[in-house]
Amino acid sequence: MIYKKNIIQLILISVLTAMMSLCVYAAETPPTGQSKGEVVPEGQGISSDVFGEKGGRYHPFLLFKEVYTDNLFTTDSNTKDDFITTIAPGIWLAFPANREKLLQLDTNTTSPGGLNLSRVKPETTRRYQTYFLYSPQFVFYSNHSNHDHVNHSAEALFQYNFNSGLSFDLIDIFHDREEIAGNGITDTLYRHQDNLLDFIAYYVTPSGKLKIQFTYSNYDIGYKDDFVGYRDRNDNSFGASIFYKFWPKTSLFTEYNYADIDYDSGISNDSIENRYYGGITWDMTAKTRGTVKLGYANKDFDLATTSDQEDFSVEIQTQHNINPKRALQINGFRKYHESDLSNASSYLATGIDIGLMQRFNAKWSGTLSFLYQRDEYNGFDRDDDFFAISPAIRFEAKEWLIFDLGYSYLNNNSTVSSNDYEVNEAFFKASLSM
Repeated sequence: MIYKKNIIQLILISVLTAMMSLCVYAAETPPTGQSKGEVVPEGQGISSDVFGEKGGRYHPFLLFKEVYTDNLFTTDSNTKDDFITTIAPGIWLAFPANREKLLQLDTNTTSPGGLNLSRVKPETTRRYQTYFLYSPQFVFYSNHSNHDHVNHSAEALFQYNFNSGLSFDLIDIFHDREEIAGNGITDTLYRHQDNLLDFIAYYVTPSGKLKIQFTYSNYDIGYKDDFVGYRDRNDNSFGASIFYKFWPKTSLFTEYNYADIDYDSGISNDSIENRYYGGITWDMTAKTRGTVKLGYANKDFDLATTSDQEDFSVEIQTQHNINPKRALQINGFRKYHESDLSNASSYLATGIDIGLMQRFNAKWSGTLSFLYQRDEYNGFDRDDDFFAISPAIRFEAKEWLIFDLGYSYLNNNSTVSSNDYEVNEAFFKASLSM
């Protein structure tokens, strides 16, 4: 039933977005499209009559990825290596025309509301924007062919800006995929579907000094395997923020978030979360932008025998362009997550992710990222310290052809020794886009 509900929700939001885009499409001539973010190059050797003005409306793509891992199931002992091949064709569409892939988000199955970090509505001067993406991913295992499968990803977005200062942004992200059991013992992949519907609306006063923002999200996840059915749940989250711009590119804000977390299997882990923040957001120059918010969170469980939780909460999203060829990105958080264990109610996650990006010349670039996360479980005596380091290099052979080569080392140190593991991974990826 939960699978049907996710698919129906995706279809409804896609149809709604398409109807809204058709209603307003004739009002604006599609521009060629510029973006500070990732730019998908124009098609090569294909007429604009087929793919739209300057290739800006229709963007087919193909991804090929080969991964070697020495610990496929992240177990402490009896580790198993494998080669994993992924072939992912797909297409994304933008109306009006745009060469920027407008959504670059992934959902997190344990994070209340589905996102590890808050989604920020990008500033835009366009009246409206629509975007759709669909991609199947064909995954093949060299040594464990019984786990071969096909994943599916779909995305939709609609943005509209009124002359009055009112704007809204609506997205939907759907996944049908598998994840590693990750319990340190079982050689298992669990299949699940998850769907995120996220809405942001804000109003900016005529002076431009004050902005009032409201958010709503619904996150629904369901597992195919009954063994992990205790993780099936539906999250409804609401938020309100007030921003005051005291410098032209810098604002102070206060924020409140409410989340109702409802499990399908009963009330044992049902809870209400309240989060209170104060923070600062800036986009002062082309070199630096970011958001920092500090506050307090409390998690009240419906079941009286489950211990409630409260602690300070943090979120950091920053990027600094050190020079035209080098950039530094830092993301951090401290928040409650839903448990991935049947004998724990939740866990407090504290993490930081640092990425350094370097462009060597017009064709070659590289990245180096570090991740640390500590998970402290509630209701079960277990703490995990997870560390990862990932260098990678990119070669842009053509505007439409990109190669990536990288390596990752992952280490989990747990107070429950069976959940310790080390993983070494190497990957090669080829991306074709138009």
